[in-house]
Amino acid sequence: METRQRFSHQMADVYQVLLRMGALVEEALYKALTAAKLHDKELADEVINKDYLINECQYQIEDKCTLIIATEQPVASDLRELITLIKIVSDLERIGDHARHLAKIVHSVRESLLLKFLPNIIEMTEHGIQMVHLSLNALVNKDSQQATVVAKMDAHLDHMHEQCFLKIVAVMKESPEQVEEGTSLIFLNRFLERLGDHVTNICEWIVYARTGKHTELND
Repeated sequence: METRQRFSHQMADVYQVLLRMGALVEEALYKALTAAKLHDKELADEVINKDYLINECQYQIEDKCTLIIATEQPVASDLRELITLIKIVSDLERIGDHARHLAKIVHSVRESLLLKFLPNIIEMTEHGIQMVHLSLNALVNKDSQQATVVAKMDAHLDHMHEQCFLKIVAVMKESPEQVEEGTSLIFLNRFLERLGDHVTNICEWIVYARTGKHTELND
């Protein structure tokens, strides 16, 4: 097989696994959110126990990219794209971790307390899922302009994080006996905010792959 054609086939294989990984991450976030809504501990455990599938995709992609670099000796934009993919799957794996953190909240916070913050959790998670989905579209389409637009969505997630934090602190001040559970909610709130940071990282790597320049998309 001609060298360029072989490289194209290998890259198509990498993207196939990456899309599977992205689908697993989005599914994990949806299921974790559903578990929180319904306080469904079995569904929460399913999300937690299946996190290894996301990790396996990361390992596969990293191994495939490393093998391509070692055997095909890609240059210029091809090498940049491979390095970018290795970086991106690391952020994608961390987003999967945040889905697991959301699922764990079902075990650490009583349903009556969790209900008070469900509107915040739902809004933040749904916004985060949208960012993940759009960033993956930008990656597959190699669209740096779309990636730049998606990164700007992180500002709204930051704003929601601040609002939720103040709400949690107010409840903790009013009911000191709920401080431990409130702390769990503060951590979750932070994890959901970090989700947006990881998507922003993905978007910055997409821009780097297209331009060769490191660009801060959010100040």
